[in-house]
Amino acid sequence: MNRLALFALIASFAVVACDDSGGASPDAQPDADTATAVPDADAADAVDDAPDVDIEPPHPATRAERGLSEVRAIIHLHSGFSHDACDEAFEKSGEAELPWSCVHRMKAALCREQIAVAFMTDHPSFMRDQPFADLLYAEPEAGDIVLTEGDGTPWGVSFQCPEGQGALDGRMILVVGFEGPHTMPIGLRKHLEDHSLYGIRFSDSTPPADLDALTAGVRAAGGRVTIAHSEETDLSWQTIADHDVPAMELYNFHANFNQVLNEGDLFGALSTLDAFIDDSPGAPEADLAGLAMLGTYPEAALEKWRRVSVARPITAIAGSDVHENVLLPALGPSIILDELALDAPHVAKALEVGGPLLMGDGERLDAYERIFRWVQNRVLIDGEADPLAAVEAGIDAGRLIVVFELLGNAVGVDLLAELQDGTLREMGSTVPAGSTLWVRSPDAPVPGRNARWTDGSAAELHASVIRTTAEGSETVATLDGPGQWRSLPLDAPGSYHLEVTLRPLHLAASLGPRDDLAGFTYRWVETNAIRVEP
Repeated sequence: MNRLALFALIASFAVVACDDSGGASPDAQPDADTATAVPDADAADAVDDAPDVDIEPPHPATRAERGLSEVRAIIHLHSGFSHDACDEAFEKSGEAELPWSCVHRMKAALCREQIAVAFMTDHPSFMRDQPFADLLYAEPEAGDIVLTEGDGTPWGVSFQCPEGQGALDGRMILVVGFEGPHTMPIGLRKHLEDHSLYGIRFSDSTPPADLDALTAGVRAAGGRVTIAHSEETDLSWQTIADHDVPAMELYNFHANFNQVLNEGDLFGALSTLDAFIDDSPGAPEADLAGLAMLGTYPEAALEKWRRVSVARPITAIAGSDVHENVLLPALGPSIILDELALDAPHVAKALEVGGPLLMGDGERLDAYERIFRWVQNRVLIDGEADPLAAVEAGIDAGRLIVVFELLGNAVGVDLLAELQDGTLREMGSTVPAGSTLWVRSPDAPVPGRNARWTDGSAAELHASVIRTTAEGSETVATLDGPGQWRSLPLDAPGSYHLEVTLRPLHLAASLGPRDDLAGFTYRWVETNAIRVEP
């Protein structure tokens, strides 16, 4: 078996998730020619020609002063009732035994990462045939509270978290949804009345009447249709824009992983991962293996969301798409593995024995907790409202920020508009021309719960205000530093959002022998948009 054949075999086994895609190369930097990367010379000229801006002071009311708080939400999540999740345990048991150990890992991870709401999206092949109450993974004996309608019909669950974990109230809410091909309803309160709707693929080839029936059926069941795997080519921005779809993915973990396998430098990725499998003193922090993927970022989903946002309001979300199902083939001893071991000894050993790819911290690469830390949805909610209702309202309204927390927590990022009469409109709003856009870059990165590093001041932050029209995207203002407010007159129609990239020099010590990864630039934050009417 030559090296090329080995890589083909790895690629065929490593991702078994249905309708998933993603990946990244260890030494790649986001394309500097795109509007999503650090601006090139032409973009810099455009910024020079942009209207003058004001730097703090003054600035508008802060989030807290506006009555908003930030909570974490996980959207696109699989566990026991997905045919391919939990190493396919439910399917392998003949649908006889739910893999509770996997479910418990999911629940514990949601609590530890202080997730307020989890939008479950098991695949419909199994979940559509289960009693709706079972899809909640509730364990009342462990303190879980099943949420019910007035007649006692269950529709959600509030998990009891250990002290100091969970969201603001120390609990975590889970509601049901499902993921088919692109079709990803979230927040269902009951099964769809018409079970045939579970099989509808949201794509350009599906008759519009069928897509309308799907979205209406999901609304009738208390949910809303969102789009998974927006990066794939069988679904255009126009089809999304033409239907009742309030949210779509601009990033998907599995899409990033598959992009590494299919388009990136697989050998380079394996070599990079090798250092993170090492458990010896001085080895890199295991969670930072995600940098090997974020270097190759799937652009298509982001660009598609931008284009839809010009046509109408739509919320950009990040899909965790975690299954705990990434398995390596057991190849046994071989000459090709001996060759691979010269550059990647830990990967070679993992391929010899097969199974989940365990990192230096003893947890699998695709562990729930790790993926939840890598990328999150931060929803801005009315702090006085019911948590679930507030999160769903925030998603529907576009008050959501995507944060890649493996680079650090992004505190204080903001985007809003001020009308000519002084009224403030939040992220996700559509405003008339003549309004003012206010943006704030996040503070320097703050370590998350599992990080070894403590000081993010060495990070190099670059924030870009990006305007998108039917003709494309352009950078219209920049901020080069943490915690900066900036205002910009909204004189031209289009969709405006803030993108923050980071050169994570603060991670150099935590990366150990792979401190070279700290020298590249990665996306850190994507806000939702303010739209300006023509």
